[in-house]
Amino acid sequence: MLHGYVVSLRPMERDDIPRLWEFAQDIQVGLTTGHMGRPTPLAAIEQLYEERYGCIDPKGVFFGIEAHDLLIGGVEIDQIDWQNRSAQIVLYIGDPAYRRRGCGADALMLACNYAFKILGLHRLSYDVPGENDAARIVYEKVGFQEEGRRREAHYRDGSYHDLVVMGLVRADWTDDRPIEDLTTLPEPPAISITQ
Repeated sequence: MLHGYVVSLRPMERDDIPRLWEFAQDIQVGLTTGHMGRPTPLAAIEQLYEERYGCIDPKGVFFGIEAHDLLIGGVEIDQIDWQNRSAQIVLYIGDPAYRRRGCGADALMLACNYAFKILGLHRLSYDVPGENDAARIVYEKVGFQEEGRRREAHYRDGSYHDLVVMGLVRADWTDDRPIEDLTTLPEPPAISITQ
C-alpha cells in the first residue's frame, strides 16, 4: 500500500465490486474519461475484476484509490511497453464527494512515484479529452506537459473533440521522496492547544 497526503493506493479487492459497479453507473465519469458512458451491468464489472484486478497482468498495474477507508476511484498504469519503458496512466475519481479536493493529484503523484521508482519506467502518457479541464489541470499539477493534440478523436454530445496528449518523462519528475516514505502512514499533524 502506498500512502500520500490525502489518499492511499491499494490493490482492488473482490469486496470492491459493488463500489466499482456504482462508479460505472455515473455516465459523466464515462464521458469525461473518454469511455462511452454506457450503463454497465454488475456481471460486466465482475468480469472486469477477474480479468484486470484479480490477477497479475504483465502489462498493467491497477490500484484502488482509498480515502477515509472508502474506495473513491482508481489509477491504472497500463499498456506497459517494457522495451521502451513507457506506459499509459489513467486516473478516475468515481465518488463525486471526493472530486476537486486534491485526491486525484495525490493519487497520480503516488502512481508516478511507483511507475518511475519501482517499475523503472521512463515515460508516462495519457490522452485527456479536450473538454475535461479538471483532468488536464490535475495532470499538469503533477508535472505532465501537453505534447500535442489528436484532432477530433473523441466523440461526445453529438460532436467531435480533440484529445490532448499529455506526457511526463522521468527526467522531469520532481518528487524525491524515497519509496519507503510512501509505504508508511504519514504522521498526523501536531495539534497545538493554546489557552
